[in-house]
Amino acid sequence: MIRWLRFLGLGLLATSTVRAFSSPSFGSRSSSEGRTAASILQVQVQVTDIGSLQIDASSVGQSSEEAATPPPPPPLNTYPEMPEDLVHCMSASEWRQRCELAASYRIAYLHDWHENIFNHITTKLEGTSDEKDGPHFLLNDFGIGFDEITACNLLKVTLDGCVVDCNIPPERRTVNPGEGRVFKPGYVLHSAIHGSRHDVNTIWHGHDLDATAVSQTKFGILPLSQEATFTIAKGISYHPFEGSVNSLDEQSRLVANLGPTNQILMLEDHGPIVACKSTEEAFAGMYFLTRACQFQVKSLSAAGGDLGRIHVPDDGALEEMKVRADKFDEAPQRRDEEKAREHDTPGLMFAYARRSAERHFGPGDIYR
Repeated sequence: MIRWLRFLGLGLLATSTVRAFSSPSFGSRSSSEGRTAASILQVQVQVTDIGSLQIDASSVGQSSEEAATPPPPPPLNTYPEMPEDLVHCMSASEWRQRCELAASYRIAYLHDWHENIFNHITTKLEGTSDEKDGPHFLLNDFGIGFDEITACNLLKVTLDGCVVDCNIPPERRTVNPGEGRVFKPGYVLHSAIHGSRHDVNTIWHGHDLDATAVSQTKFGILPLSQEATFTIAKGISYHPFEGSVNSLDEQSRLVANLGPTNQILMLEDHGPIVACKSTEEAFAGMYFLTRACQFQVKSLSAAGGDLGRIHVPDDGALEEMKVRADKFDEAPQRRDEEKAREHDTPGLMFAYARRSAERHFGPGDIYR
């Protein structure tokens, strides 16, 4: 029974209870059929002018089905090549992740998901889980605003909160020069999840006004909108407020309340955490969560706080909302398709937000 029913007098739920919602699973594609002798001889010919033929050798040995398969689309989010003076400081994958995270901070700034020099978005670095002090993750340098974050002034830290020196040229760290500062509450919160949830690569935390206001209520996020439905489908847990998250003792309770699969942890009287496999998914999760909270705060205000004057879905509607949320990414199914294709909605959402940030700040100000 979900938390908001307690507000309606339909049940009780402890504040630290983990509520798991199942997420859609997708089967793997079956292997292709074996090639026939005829398909080995297939070639595609194109008459270019009288008396000349051009043979497309790429189709030799392909079945007609394989030859008709379009190439995969280009990546939705791409970033500049790594500058030469950083080649000996980091890997190409780390540079890409730094660019992606720097863009995320600028996006969060434009959405007002920040609070002066506080709040954090972190990304686990690829290939560091097997390091002696790994995994490492990228964290904002304490004292730098979200609108000042760049690829090079992000800090690489261990799960113990120690800065890993990358020997980045000092001229690329003009704000907060030197080793950098790690804000303890950010490290305690993010390292707890990065160290325990191996399926999570990006953690997005902010003090959005409406989301934080909803975290202060006993009924939490209500299923009042499409955005709330998408949020609930990701799995939501709640964690009681214990004060500033600067005690290592709290880490085990944070992890236990988030649970093994949920992607959202509402820190009561504090604000939301979205923990996902990718940065794109974390952004989409935070976007839908904050919009759901904005709608909820406005509707409750318009109704004078009386839930009886708000359209709250019944159990039947809630089940149908869940089914439709699971199919949210489906594209229209073609007649010749056995299964509908799926849009990369989080990737598309992040790509638009990234382009907006690049137009606002300029790529050269972010990826440096």
